[in-house]
Amino acid sequence: MKVEFEKLSANIKKYPRRQRKLIGDAVRSSTLDGVAKARAFAPSDTGALRQGIHAKFEFRKNSFVGSVEAAPATAKDQIKALSVEFGRQYTSRTRQPRLTGKFKATGKTEPHSFIRTTWLLLGKKHIRKIKRAINKAAKENGLK
Repeated sequence: MKVEFEKLSANIKKYPRRQRKLIGDAVRSSTLDGVAKARAFAPSDTGALRQGIHAKFEFRKNSFVGSVEAAPATAKDQIKALSVEFGRQYTSRTRQPRLTGKFKATGKTEPHSFIRTTWLLLGKKHIRKIKRAINKAAKENGLK
């Protein structure tokens, strides 16, 4: 889930530090809200999936980006998070993983969409929060 607002325009560099901080704080608090909700919705068998949910922040050209990551960047953790979020289905003909040894990964698990649910519940709220911060910064800077 990403909290992203790219319509900051080229004026973001012209804003004083205080106004840029207002916008950055809105993105940060929205993203951390998303992390808390995603952790609450995530299934807990060993707790590893919940502990792996974290926030990632970036500053790109003309935008601040905060994202809720479902798992660390390792392949094993990403596969687990994806299989929980979207479910999995292995049959004898399709989507069968390579067999190594005696273990044969067949079967089906139902999806438990914790990241999507978080986005559906908080997406519009976060967009409004960021827009308010941008409008406040523009107003203080005399652009509105």
